[in-house]
Amino acid sequence: MTAARRTLPLRYPPQRGEALDSWLEFLAARLHCRFDDLLRALSLPTQDAVLAKPMSSRWTVLTTGEEITSIAAVSGVAEDDVEAMTLQRFDGHAVVIHPGHRRVEPHLLWGRAGSRFCPMCLADSGGRWQLTRRLGWSFACTQHQVLLADRCPDCLKIPRLRAHPRRDTPRLGLCMSQAPGQPRGRRCHHPLTDTPVTGLSPEGAALRTQQLIDTLLAAPDDRVTWPLYVPHDTPLRVLLNDARWLGGLVLNHAAPSDLADGFESDVLRRLELYRSRPPTAGAHNEGGAQRFNGHSSFAPSDTAAAAVALALALRILTAPSVSAAAQAAQWLTDRVAGGGRPLHPGAVGLLGGGLSPGLHAALRRSREAKVMPVARLRHRTAIASTRAPSNQNTRAPMLPTALWPQWALRLTPWHPSGMPVARRCDELLTMACLLADNTTPIRAATRLTGTTVSSHNVSSLLAELTRRPDCAGVMHALILLAEQIDQHGSPIDYARRRALFTTRSCFLDPAQWRSLQRRLRSNHLPDIAHAQRWVFHTLTGSPPRLAHPAIAPATASQRGQYLRFRWRILPAEAELLLHTARTILDKHHIDEPVQWTPRLDPALLRPLRLPGPDPHSITAAELHRAVPDGDYSIARLAHALNTTTAHVIYLLSQHPVDWSPPRFRRTQHTATRIGQWHTWYEDNGLSLQDIADLEGTSLATVRLALLKYGVQLRPAVPRPGRPRKRTLP
Repeated sequence: MTAARRTLPLRYPPQRGEALDSWLEFLAARLHCRFDDLLRALSLPTQDAVLAKPMSSRWTVLTTGEEITSIAAVSGVAEDDVEAMTLQRFDGHAVVIHPGHRRVEPHLLWGRAGSRFCPMCLADSGGRWQLTRRLGWSFACTQHQVLLADRCPDCLKIPRLRAHPRRDTPRLGLCMSQAPGQPRGRRCHHPLTDTPVTGLSPEGAALRTQQLIDTLLAAPDDRVTWPLYVPHDTPLRVLLNDARWLGGLVLNHAAPSDLADGFESDVLRRLELYRSRPPTAGAHNEGGAQRFNGHSSFAPSDTAAAAVALALALRILTAPSVSAAAQAAQWLTDRVAGGGRPLHPGAVGLLGGGLSPGLHAALRRSREAKVMPVARLRHRTAIASTRAPSNQNTRAPMLPTALWPQWALRLTPWHPSGMPVARRCDELLTMACLLADNTTPIRAATRLTGTTVSSHNVSSLLAELTRRPDCAGVMHALILLAEQIDQHGSPIDYARRRALFTTRSCFLDPAQWRSLQRRLRSNHLPDIAHAQRWVFHTLTGSPPRLAHPAIAPATASQRGQYLRFRWRILPAEAELLLHTARTILDKHHIDEPVQWTPRLDPALLRPLRLPGPDPHSITAAELHRAVPDGDYSIARLAHALNTTTAHVIYLLSQHPVDWSPPRFRRTQHTATRIGQWHTWYEDNGLSLQDIADLEGTSLATVRLALLKYGVQLRPAVPRPGRPRKRTLP
């Protein structure tokens, strides 16, 4: 049988939030025994087996399961309550504990040795010490509204760096550090309750920051759901690592004028005194952690420095969005860059590792105004999910040479005169879409998209987009388009089509086109080259000037005539050309749609400032109702629809309007129905009269149309009740 453990003659529960070593000293003081007597009664070692010296106060850092069981059995305190008095519940959240040596890692998460203290709390509790005051994240007492004390005012040492002397009976509330200049073993014994402290304003930034940190430390296992960390469901250690890193930048780079807002004058005075002292050599010493610098992760040894650093860091981290966090951090990154350190979006990650994606995004965006427009595009600084660029050349085959007409209309900036700010703007916008989140050089990107624009043209357009207030959202929209294509792909392989059709000189049978023209138009027939250009443009997404020389427009006049042809095209002509394009794809065994345009969620575009109108703001029915009979002016039509001429031209090219005279309009309707009539007549066996009745037209119209279509008519069969035509004798 195992002998029963003897329990303590007196039982005292720990105070709420008390540290384990504080409670052990309190028990020894109440029992009027030496400290090592209590340790033996609890079966705790008085000698460090690893270091072969008196045991340091490491039970508060890490206590084994066997030790917890022993303490609980002898003291009568529940095991969970014993474990709650150690830093184990903060391990991996607010500190990192080295289990082999039972110590806090000083270079991770602002780990520190010893304990800060509030003199009033010590007085109120009878010399009991709070566990959280050992964390680098505690710098203020929210109850008494003061900064915590870092050192004993007499010996200037950090309290509780060493265990209580084994052979002494604890004297609560007194400094137990080695007295300087005294014989070995002589203790300071200064009453810590008399330590002077710096008062804080209840509405000041320091006290509000400590209250926020205390809330986080109360549930270290909980996930952080602040806007900067959504939707990543971030653990607390990531947030505190971000705060530690930002706090280091504040302490090293902030000017006194940056710190004046929200802090008490005494706090700022202590901070400047701390920053004026040269950093001590070595990473850690008895006097505490060395001052945080740009390449260090040690906690500041002064609570005023910790208060200011964390308050300004959390001002950034608690921002309601990535954009707001970027604005809050801009002054800080400007200070870092002003110190001679290159700081562009790509170099932000070099300042510190392990930062959260949200903070990375905010810091990149904070540098947006200081970098070239093409760098903003590559690093996606226009949106919240900014990141370092990578090779995205797989996007190139999914992009047309000239941006899709719908998006070109929406994103093209215009001069007040009504002209676009750049020639071939649709091609430049495609280039911009390819460069988003991409490391590819501009010259290589031009080859991938099949265009001939220059790097200067691309840079000039991007610069124009950043200068104009009405284009503030264009880069954002281009990045969203690129992201949409990367995630969902495109049903069209534009690179394959460019390779197949750029060298082709003929897409449409001239005789077929001329026959249709004779039936539709009474005026001068459009040049068949325009129809060839239309098919090339539709199939490849490339402007006609890149087509085969036989059909490419060579002069400005020809280019202007082709643009007019696109929006003056009649419905029957558009149907013939689309059918021709479909047939060509089928002959090459390409199972793709003739045309395609990517779609974005309107909610994503609604807050963006874009220079062009929404293409869907006017429906095809509204357009057709507004077009007058016969010929019309594009400017008057735009005025009637209360939109731009570019918008109307786009709508007419997408939804052709029958503007021909009545006689030709009837002929055009016939041309659009002739294919169906042929099917009814040949496959379904309907008579000419049956077709005429179904279509509400005359038998002669149906008969002439089928004859022109090359249909061999059947002999007429008399019907019952219908008189036969009399023959002359």
